[in-house]
Amino acid sequence: MSLHDWLGRHLPDTAHSHWEGGYFVSRCTQCGRAMVKLPGLPWRLQE
Repeated sequence: MSLHDWLGRHLPDTAHSHWEGGYFVSRCTQCGRAMVKLPGLPWRLQE
């Protein structure tokens, strides 16, 4: 686990997000981990 994972805020790259399987899908601008979002809810890391 990196320091960014433990303390940092994951911020989605919304300029390159896309719609897939009912979710908005993007990547964290800092660490590149996959992020997902349902309409009306906040972004979260994909499990």
